[in-house]
Amino acid sequence: MKKETFLSFVKKNGLRKYIKWLGIFAKCCIAKILLVFIGKNRKYKDLWVFAERGNDARDNAMHLFRYVCKKCPDVNAVYIITKDSPDLKNVQDVGRIVYHGSWQHYLCYLVAKKKVSAHIFGGAPERNLFLRMDHVSFLKKLFVKGKYVFLQHGVTQADGPWLHRDKVRFDLFVTVSKREEQFVIERFGHPAQCVKSLGFARYDALPLTHQKTKKILLMPTWRHYLSKCTAEDFEKTDYFKSFNSLLNSERLLSLLDQYGYELIFYPHFEMQKFLHLFIIPEKNVIAASFENYDVQKLMIECDMMITDYSSVQFDFAYMQKPILLYQFDREAYQSGHQGKGYFDPDQDAFGPVAKSLDDVVVHVESMLSQDCRMSDQYMERMKSFFLYNDTQNCLRNFNAIKEL
Repeated sequence: MKKETFLSFVKKNGLRKYIKWLGIFAKCCIAKILLVFIGKNRKYKDLWVFAERGNDARDNAMHLFRYVCKKCPDVNAVYIITKDSPDLKNVQDVGRIVYHGSWQHYLCYLVAKKKVSAHIFGGAPERNLFLRMDHVSFLKKLFVKGKYVFLQHGVTQADGPWLHRDKVRFDLFVTVSKREEQFVIERFGHPAQCVKSLGFARYDALPLTHQKTKKILLMPTWRHYLSKCTAEDFEKTDYFKSFNSLLNSERLLSLLDQYGYELIFYPHFEMQKFLHLFIIPEKNVIAASFENYDVQKLMIECDMMITDYSSVQFDFAYMQKPILLYQFDREAYQSGHQGKGYFDPDQDAFGPVAKSLDDVVVHVESMLSQDCRMSDQYMERMKSFFLYNDTQNCLRNFNAIKEL
């Protein structure tokens, strides 16, 4: 019988993550001791920490960080990002950066007065552990100090248990509309004084006038139940078959050629790993990777968007540009990823909803024939949804954080 090693025992019994957490806890203790000696250094005084996932800088946290560094230089701000991130260029010449997972990261995170993030883990050195620390009183007092600001990375349309008050606790939860604000308070259980409709910081970079570029952005969101698929299994899914068929539709390709348009296919971050599986036509279609394309730049450049349930539709609507929703799997999406919410696509969406490939092509032809203009019907929906449609979102966010 083969003798069991300690490592195989750990792996078999699922203890590896606890040993990892123990190591992180030890780092926190060491960092806490170090702060006794260096905590009064001006680099750590009244510190605001900004972050997104930890390996990117292209969302609300990055935009607000840039605003603070430019307009409010007296604020001691730092951005957390990995050393090898393709987005490092977006922040390294703007202000102070600290590499994710470094000792400085631990020091900054533990001492920060304001933790500002587009994601629920708030730029933590280890996301899951720090979320759990927030619910253990002595750990919270010891390590998880400061104010937590959740900028969001997409408009909340429906219920998400991971955002409930018993899972995460924020001192400020930013929304873009009163409907969204009320939903977050009532469904998620966050106190009313913590939830504020301020608008997303990244909206300030969205132009409210647009020069036609003859580009269409196809940007579907992800599916939680598909994220762990193998490549072989993914190719059997309705998700792959539907979007692959759309990319290779002869009727759609003919319309692109007829009107002189280009289609850019940019799947959600979680679906990017499957991008190479899609068959991309040689003409008028581009497969856009996360590493080589910035989603906001794509939205600014394109005349029209095709998505499914993604909250990027709100960014596009903010610019008053036409949107088409392709929802071939609504029932599966609502049962396996995100359920129904206050935002009903049939009543509230900023563009028509297609359930089949044929419907998509019909709507695309109609939109191209009208030079990709947002109709009055959907323009009214947009105006009634957003509390603000201006370029003062960063200012409102900054003032609300400062007042915490």
